[in-house]
Parts: sequence; structure tokens; C-alpha cells
Amino acid sequence: MAYMLEIRSACKCFGKGTVNEHTALNNLNLTLEPGEFVTVLGSNGSGKSTLFNAISGTFLLDSGRILLDGEDITFLPEHKRARNIGRLFQDPMKGTAPSLTIEENLALACSKKKKSSFSQALGRKDREYFRQELERFGMDLENRMKTRVGLLSGGQRQVVTLLMSTLVPPRLLLLDEHTAALDPATAGKVMDITCGIVDRYRITTLMITHNMQQALETGTRTIMLDSGRILLDMDQTRRRELTVDKLRELYVSAQV
Repeated sequence: MAYMLEIRSACKCFGKGTVNEHTALNNLNLTLEPGEFVTVLGSNGSGKSTLFNAISGTFLLDSGRILLDGEDITFLPEHKRARNIGRLFQDPMKGTAPSLTIEENLALACSKKKKSSFSQALGRKDREYFRQELERFGMDLENRMKTRVGLLSGGQRQVVTLLMSTLVPPRLLLLDEHTAALDPATAGKVMDITCGIVDRYRITTLMITHNMQQALETGTRTIMLDSGRILLDMDQTRRRELTVDKLRELYVSAQV
């Protein structure tokens, strides 16, 4: 069976041989089928961000393999992986050029994905396309395309970053607590927009969250990490049977 994402026996240790030695990924195995939306839970230091960094190519694994849509990307440089992997961070400032306008940021994202020059991506048809896509979000961003991204609110900036990551739909989307820095109302709006985009393009997605209720209600599957390994893996059927309290009980019992 072909998987969209397959991680085999992933290991990563930081500070090896020192008093600060820390095993961040401990023989971790994970497979995602095309179109799966998996939420990722875990305490600080459980390996969530390390997993995302390994997939993105921020660093190489000590051992193990990573396959994306059947292609071995274990040793592929980060900038080449970025053509097929979209990623959003908790900090709304990441992923955009604050000094550039909304349309310039979107054009830059298109040029990277399509391997074309920046000037080519700023044509009239592209501007109209950007406007149509921004209009879907109901945040009046289509009328602010000449505004520098650094002047936008956190929620607006995160929506621009989300659109930049999905204008050319990626094979895989990584959401690294992308609503955690936003106020509850804005976070809810951004989450609704995120789910709409993922559904529309059937993008295979991994989303880190600390919100257990959100993890159980979002996507198709939930995994929980602990000490660099997957402690719990819950499909849609199992998630429906769980409350946050029951999930906490499962987590505690699985650690024993």
C-alpha cells in the first residue's frame, strides 16, 4: 500500500555524549494515507516539534527514513522539501516577509512553488486570483492587497501565511500550533479557514495542538507523543468515544 507520508524508525538525539543528551525521537514510526488530517498531542519535550523539523528537513535524522508520496526524502535539503511541504508556525511573523505587501508575499509563494521568477508571478491574472482566494475568508483582505504584511493583525497575517502555503496545494501540510498565539475568536476563525482549505484540496495534514478538545474534534485521527515515541494512536471511531478526561486517563495508563 502506498502512503502519502511514511516515517520509519526515526531517531534523533541532541547533545549526544554530553550531560544534556536528549533523545527527541525514539524509533518513531508513523504512516499517513492520502487526505488524512492527523492532530498531534504531547507535553513539552515529547518530540512534536522535532518530528515536524525532521519532516521539513530542518535537520537530518540520526537514523531512519522519511518517504513522501513514495519518494525517499530522508536526505533531501530543506528548501527542496518546501516545494511539496507547507508549514505554519505559532508565531504569525514566521513564513511571511513583513516589509512586502500581501500580494507580493503571495506572488513570492507562487514563484517558489512554480519555480518561476518573482516578476512573472505578479501578473494581472495572478492578482485577480489572489483577490478571489482572499475573498473566500471574509476578512476583507482582498481590499488590502497593497498593505504590508507587517501591519496586519496576528490573525490576518496567519491567514495570509496559510494561503501562501496552499496557493499551490502541497502534498503535506504541517500546522505547528498555528492558532496558539491568537485570541479565542480569531483562533476559531483561522481554524475554520484551515479546515475549509484542507477539505477543499484534500491535503494530507499534521497539526500540533495543546488543546485536547480541539485535537479530538479536528481532522480524522489523533496521535499522542511521549519521550519521542507515539504513545497513543486513535482513529475517528475511537475518538468519538473519548472525552478529554478519558483521554487524560488513557495517557497516564499508557505511560506505565
